Amino acid sequence: MLKVLPHQLVPDWLKNYRPGDKIPFNLLVQDSVYYPACGFDGDVANLCMGFSHCFIYVDNLCLWDGVSKETVYQRLNADYNFKYFKKIYQQEYSYEEILGPHKVQEEPLRDGDGNPEYGLKPLPFFAILTILEPSSGYDYVSINSETSTIHHVYERLAFLYICDDGCRAFEKIYQSHMARPKVIAIIQPGDAFGGNWTSYYDEKKIFSRIVHKNPGGTPEIMIFGGRDSRGGCYRTQFWSSYPENIYYSRLYGKGVACWKRSNI
Repeated sequence: MLKVLPHQLVPDWLKNYRPGDKIPFNLLVQDSVYYPACGFDGDVANLCMGFSHCFIYVDNLCLWDGVSKETVYQRLNADYNFKYFKKIYQQEYSYEEILGPHKVQEEPLRDGDGNPEYGLKPLPFFAILTILEPSSGYDYVSINSETSTIHHVYERLAFLYICDDGCRAFEKIYQSHMARPKVIAIIQPGDAFGGNWTSYYDEKKIFSRIVHKNPGGTPEIMIFGGRDSRGGCYRTQFWSSYPENIYYSRLYGKGVACWKRSNI
């Protein structure tokens, strides 16, 4: 977890969860981390673990040759992912099981948004929920050094991977529960020739409008990032409602910046 983000307690439902308990998706969704067009990038979970304990990764996997639902299972369960954690629960869910009781209002397309029909062919929908806890059996925080910008937090987490479009999945999940994510991450989503049908970075495009109109509220933090060979690209403000840059890092040609909402 980034030092600039305050460490939060594990939610009661997750702390007390036992395999076989019904999953309270209304509590899982609230104050989660939402990462559309995520691929298999683990950086966001590393940056935010402890600030939130629930992660919703969404990707229709249209850009990944030879990838299937089985590939996602392999990635979720690989020893090199979620190192020092052990899986205590894993199950697939339908939207009917995930969504809440409130009405979902789709944001209409405007000129310039792009057209989802022109994108690359997505994989069929699926959603896999995995709950993990520290393999040590107890929660702890590892601090490499006082100058380090990241603390490694080992606490229970819920990780929901959804194969779907990132715009429409956001509407369904958060509107139906009248909830909001605590963080949204947009990192190299593959705009235009990258294969995505719309630009997640552009605050005038459909994803930004969906986020800003969300009846459950807007996130506290936006994370923007991507390939940045020259350096400094992601120091630039992307959404005007998130003016305060609280973190920037560039390693191995990848830039990542966290931006704080103006009214908190």
